[in-house]
Amino acid sequence: MELIREKNGNLRILQLTDLHIGQLPFDNDDIRTFDHIKKVSNEYNPDLIVITGDLIWSEGIEKPGKSFEELIKVLNSLQKPITVTYGNHDTEENITRSDLRELEKKLDYKVNKKHSYIVEERESYCIELRDESQELLNVLYVIDSGAVDPLRIGTYEYVHPKQVNWFYDVSNFYKQEKSKKTEDLLFLHIPLPEYKDAWKNGQVYGYKYEEVSSPVLNTGLFTSLLLDKQVKGVFCGHDHDNDFDAIYHGIKLCFGRVSGFNCYGELSRGARIIELQSNESFKTYLI
Repeated sequence: MELIREKNGNLRILQLTDLHIGQLPFDNDDIRTFDHIKKVSNEYNPDLIVITGDLIWSEGIEKPGKSFEELIKVLNSLQKPITVTYGNHDTEENITRSDLRELEKKLDYKVNKKHSYIVEERESYCIELRDESQELLNVLYVIDSGAVDPLRIGTYEYVHPKQVNWFYDVSNFYKQEKSKKTEDLLFLHIPLPEYKDAWKNGQVYGYKYEEVSSPVLNTGLFTSLLLDKQVKGVFCGHDHDNDFDAIYHGIKLCFGRVSGFNCYGELSRGARIIELQSNESFKTYLI
C-alpha cells in the first residue's frame, strides 16, 4: 500500500524493536509482547509502524517461520500500515532472510517498497511519503544492517559498502525530485559506530546502561548522511538497555525502546514515537 501524508499535517510513526518472539506454543513472555504491541498501537494510533529487527528468535527454534506467521497475524489485527527490517537474531538457524521476505507477503497492510536493493541477502529500500497531489514530502530509508561480522574483526556486521553506494545513488535521485529540503529518516537494527561518539560528544537525552554494540568497521554511511543533508534522524534497535537519542553533527541518532519481553534488558518495555510535523521538522519521544 502507498502512504499519503497531508501536506500541512503530521504523520506519526511507531517504532517497535527487538520483539524476540520465540517457540510455539508461546510462553507468557511472548503473550505479553503481543499484548504490548496491541496496546501501544491502539493508544497512539500511528500512521505507520516500523519494526527495526529481531522480530523472532531463530537459534534453537525448530520452526521459526511458524512463529513469524503468528506474529504476522497479530500485526494484521492492528490494521495499520507496517514495514520491517531484520536483525542479528532473526536468521541464525532454520530460516533465511529470503524466507522471511516471502512470509512478509502475508502482511495485509504492508507498505510498498521503493528502490529495493538486495546484497548478500540484506534488503535496503525506501518508503515515499507523498501528499494528495503526489508531491514528495519525505523519504524513509530502511537498511538491513546484517548480523554477525563475517570478517570477525568485530562482533556485529557493518552496513555493506554496496548499501552505502545504494544510499548515495538513491538519495541523489530524490534530490532531483524534491522541491525543497525536508527531514528524511533512516531505520536499521544495529547502531552505527557514530552512536558511541554521539553519547560522548552529542546533545544527549535518555539512558545508556550497556556498551553500544555497533560494528568495529565503519563503512561511511554516516558521512554519506552528512553529505546528503536530507536525513536528519536515524533509528536503531539491538541494544536492549540503551534508549538514548543524541544530536551529533546535526543528525539525531536514536535508539528505540526494547518492545519484547522474551529477552534480556532492565529497561521497561515500550516503543518510540516519531512525528513528522507540518513545518517539515520531526520530534521523537519514548513511550
